[in-house]
Amino acid sequence: MSESDEMVTEFYSQVNDDFYPLIMEGTDLLGQGRVQDGIEVLARPLHTIKGVTGFMSGFEIASTFTHKVESFLKKLQAGELEHSEENITAAMHAVTHVFQLLDQIREMGEPDKGEMDSVLDRLEKASGGGEGAATAAVGSVDIESSDGCMVARVSMPRVHLDAHREILRAALGAVDSGMRVVVDLSEVLTMNRAGFETLEEFAGRLDLRVSGMGPGCKGTFYGWGFDSSIRVQGVAPDTGPTPDDNGGLN
Repeated sequence: MSESDEMVTEFYSQVNDDFYPLIMEGTDLLGQGRVQDGIEVLARPLHTIKGVTGFMSGFEIASTFTHKVESFLKKLQAGELEHSEENITAAMHAVTHVFQLLDQIREMGEPDKGEMDSVLDRLEKASGGGEGAATAAVGSVDIESSDGCMVARVSMPRVHLDAHREILRAALGAVDSGMRVVVDLSEVLTMNRAGFETLEEFAGRLDLRVSGMGPGCKGTFYGWGFDSSIRVQGVAPDTGPTPDDNGGLN
């Protein structure tokens, strides 16, 4: 492995282990209206990402994007922009898109420039005080029948924003009471506490379970104790994981 490859591997390890938790904490605070606190939490990981990607070959575009997100947050922090729901949502979406952009560079060699430009356009409109903001493409939840139950497949890389949670609510709200629903999170890299609280809202009305959680989702799920109210598919109550705890439906 070359020195450059080692640097990239070390960087993504830091992103996963150190920065994701801070980003989730910071966006949670923004969502609660604690703008100053949220921006302070977000400042360190974003500043580090901007600096490191600035001298990593192929990642310069991530540095430029992160710098623009930082600038928007600083305007909110300084009171130059109103702390409106629209502006806070734009900020949260931009912050989480930094990590989506990093994922795209790692997996495809370059970011989806259309998505990136859409996010930047939204920030520009908010900064300029324009009317409205472009609606971000936030993903979907598709429900289908499988093996005698309903499967809700969450097609979003991250579930952090109000818009993400509203999609979850709409999909689960359309399911008849008492039905078994397995929420498939295999495409979700990270879900914050508010996302799991949204699932928890339906745990009484539905026989609701989750499956396919990766490390980012598991950290929040078990760290906040959601395993006491939401079952994990393939895990017997109070007995811990079984051999088929692999996100399957059996």
